Amino acid sequence: MRVFPSIDISEGRAVKRIRGVKGTGLDLGDPIKWAEFWADEGAKGIHIVDLDGAEAGKPTNVEVINKVIDVAKDRGLWVQVAGGLRKLEYLKLYPRADAYVIGSRAHKDPNFIDKASDEVGPERVIVAIDLKGGKVSVEGWKEEIPAGLKEALDKFEGHNFKGFMYTYVDTEGTMKGPDIEGIKYIRSRFPGKLIEYAGGIGSEDDVRAAWSAGADVVIIGMALYTGKIRLKDLL
Repeated sequence: MRVFPSIDISEGRAVKRIRGVKGTGLDLGDPIKWAEFWADEGAKGIHIVDLDGAEAGKPTNVEVINKVIDVAKDRGLWVQVAGGLRKLEYLKLYPRADAYVIGSRAHKDPNFIDKASDEVGPERVIVAIDLKGGKVSVEGWKEEIPAGLKEALDKFEGHNFKGFMYTYVDTEGTMKGPDIEGIKYIRSRFPGKLIEYAGGIGSEDDVRAAWSAGADVVIIGMALYTGKIRLKDLL
């Protein structure tokens, strides 16, 4: 059972948005300092998101993200990166990352997951499922595809990858609670895969509930940055 702080980056700065809406939430400043802070707090890993990259369809904060990765790796943290990873060559932009979270391209072309696994190794490939209003949200949460959680999971049967990162967008940044039933369903469908969960975590009880439902990793943003949860209390 693990907890990873998230570091979401837009225009070179760390931010936390509410339900992904630009201009909402918090401007947190230098993301490199946050990597150092979470290392000092005892984090074992971090989740980095290029928000601008997710919206643009290609990585856009590469330089600062690589600096964050370097700081985190030098401090012994496990690091995964998400946002705009829609071509194989984009994965190579982050050579020190431990894992790559792939969403939009995976849902539109599930075979891309196998190609990515061949390129970097299946242990470094994580499929993102971002659910908004009961449908899968892609392209930086700007586009909806006609698939719910079941249909999304159906696409990845038989493909070679490490696991899923499931984000419940409806509560992302709100601290109003996780989607426990969604976690349970993914676990029932893929009992041997890694499951990471993000969205709505607002208390230690929420973290325990997500773990009990089958999540291996809980990724937390707003609740940590506002002080509602202390990372040290979860370790």
